[in-house]
Amino acid sequence: MTTKADFTAEEWDALRRGLVAGEEAVRAAAPHGWFNRFKESRALKREWKSILERYGHTLLAQDLIGAEGQAPIESVQLEQDQIGPFIDKSVEACKAAAAIMAKADPHDAELYADVAIELAETAALAAQERGQDTAVSAAEGVVLRRVAHAFGRSEYEPPKNTDPRSSANFAQDASRRGEYE
Repeated sequence: MTTKADFTAEEWDALRRGLVAGEEAVRAAAPHGWFNRFKESRALKREWKSILERYGHTLLAQDLIGAEGQAPIESVQLEQDQIGPFIDKSVEACKAAAAIMAKADPHDAELYADVAIELAETAALAAQERGQDTAVSAAEGVVLRRVAHAFGRSEYEPPKNTDPRSSANFAQDASRRGEYE
């Protein structure tokens, strides 16, 4: 089982950064107003507590997350020309963390990637795109794929919209009723 003692101080800092870098990149990709930023922050706080409940039995999760289930969640305000470089830097942080975790127990490395991707998805889903075929915006979907690929998940697809008002779900329902044939 992997613990904090298995890493240097620099590696540990990179692992803590890599865990939140994906969700920060997603939040930057599709900036929302203050209310949606509030929803994202609230959803991420709930997700951290859920992660601690689900994975707190592992020493690595206990070391990374801490007993209180809190992680650094901050709202980053960026100018338009800063967004792309910020996202690139965040994805690089995910890649660096994945490379460091490659020396860890394979189960722990997989768990780490799962958690980092879950956090990024949580940020994207907090301000769900209503009436569209995807649950996340196009920009968020691109960043989610980049984050997942950084963790070696080349087959990853962003969450689909389960909102019955989305055009794809509407068309499927109409087709079942025989309205579109």
